[in-house]
Amino acid sequence: MKKEVLLISIFLLFFVFNSSAFGQTNTSLLNEGIKQYQSENYEEAIETLEKARVKEPASSLAAFFLGMAYKQTMDYGKAAANLEDALKLKPYVKEALVEYVSILFQLDKLDEAKKWIKIAQEENIAPANIAFLEGTILSKERKYKEAIAAFEKAKSLDPNLAQTADYQIGLCYLNDRNYKNAQDRFKATASYDPKSDLAAYARQYLEAVDNSLFYTRPLRVTLGLSYGYDSNVISKPRQESLAGGAGNPGGDVFTPSVRIEYAPLLDGPWLFNAQYSSAINFNERYAHSRDSMANTLAVIPGYNFGRFSVSMLGSYTDFLLRTDADLVPDTNAGYKHYADYFTVGPIVKVMLTDKQILEVFGGYDKKNYYNQVFTSGDSMRDAEGFRAYVSWAWFFLNNGFVNLRYEIGRELTNGRYWDNTANHLSASLVLPVLPDNVTRKIGFMYLQLAGSFSAQDYTYPQPYADVDGTTKSNRREDRIYTGSAGLNWDITKNWSVILQYVHTQADCNIQVYEYTRNLYTIGLEFKF
Repeated sequence: MKKEVLLISIFLLFFVFNSSAFGQTNTSLLNEGIKQYQSENYEEAIETLEKARVKEPASSLAAFFLGMAYKQTMDYGKAAANLEDALKLKPYVKEALVEYVSILFQLDKLDEAKKWIKIAQEENIAPANIAFLEGTILSKERKYKEAIAAFEKAKSLDPNLAQTADYQIGLCYLNDRNYKNAQDRFKATASYDPKSDLAAYARQYLEAVDNSLFYTRPLRVTLGLSYGYDSNVISKPRQESLAGGAGNPGGDVFTPSVRIEYAPLLDGPWLFNAQYSSAINFNERYAHSRDSMANTLAVIPGYNFGRFSVSMLGSYTDFLLRTDADLVPDTNAGYKHYADYFTVGPIVKVMLTDKQILEVFGGYDKKNYYNQVFTSGDSMRDAEGFRAYVSWAWFFLNNGFVNLRYEIGRELTNGRYWDNTANHLSASLVLPVLPDNVTRKIGFMYLQLAGSFSAQDYTYPQPYADVDGTTKSNRREDRIYTGSAGLNWDITKNWSVILQYVHTQADCNIQVYEYTRNLYTIGLEFKF
């Protein structure tokens, strides 16, 4: 850019000493200001040219060079005002038009910039540079296909813009999730001048694109294995007298899992995502009452409107539990159908900024339970009701993010004792722990912290055994606090190691439901 400005300065300086060319009076102040600008003494140039403008307010040349000096000091507001004068005064400085459009882009005045681009196109002023600027504006407006066409035009009009244009086209393809084409353009950018700064940036994006091609492939499968220790597998009450003679509630746990996701990159605004996941919990102790399996299938079609998208979630989860017809399952218990969980509803995602996303969901839930022993009709847990949440995510640094979420749900159950309303508030933080140069050598490592609070209030009173052995009745109110800390290490794109600690404290006005739990796990994931 400095080279381009210097050429403009030399070109115009030639006319400064031939005043008839511009039909303007030349003063020593204007000449001195231009010399200071050419010497890159921008502050001195501004001081001198401001005086020149006061002395000759009709001089478009003084307005032009003052605007350029302000541009070099990144005072874009004053630069824009003076460059606009250079275009409106007579005779106008046509070289000011490209610079003015560039400044309007920096000031995010895109509509005004597009108006002047149209004027430049009508008068055929700097067609290559104008096409390039049009591409940058269209890219900022997320009109990537139109932006790519503009960059291609700039490249064809001026071969000197080829490297920069290919770089910008690569960014457009990257933002439009067309990773294969983005990869080709960044390779082209790096090949023009391998030692240039732009080539170095392109190589960095090539690495990002390679990762994106892996993580955004249409069919993704993740296999997981985790092993750990659960200090309270059976949710044993903190009050020993209410534990019913239960011994040590802790034990080792082993969990294999699989997750399959299908998310094709569709042409146009349509979105589609389908997921299947399965996890089995094997317990060292209490295997015949706590071993379980969960299978979930979710389908999420949607439509992207640009800054926001609307999707429809439909999911089904099937739970299997080792149990039998006894109040306390024995060693003959096998896996039986335990519960079905259906949910359906729309999801709206809004891009608040380039790094902030707001997500809102409101839907209908239905739960059915099977193979359970009911002491009375009031203890039946089959339920239906609504569930809604609002979630905010802010992405920062390299793969770091903060997420806050509030959820509310209402369960209308067949049995009075389980009818409830729940409010849930959670927060999570993902924080990279290694600098980029180390990450490139040993893989991405990040700290994951999370905390949540749940308030679940039951609608009707229920009988319970108090600490003193007497039977009482009260409306149950649960307050559950959960905190977790984890360290994830993506050793390669395929392999990850996960260390995690989770603490749960359940408080309740009915003490039999109060418990504390600590879970320590180490896991391994393989993605392909």
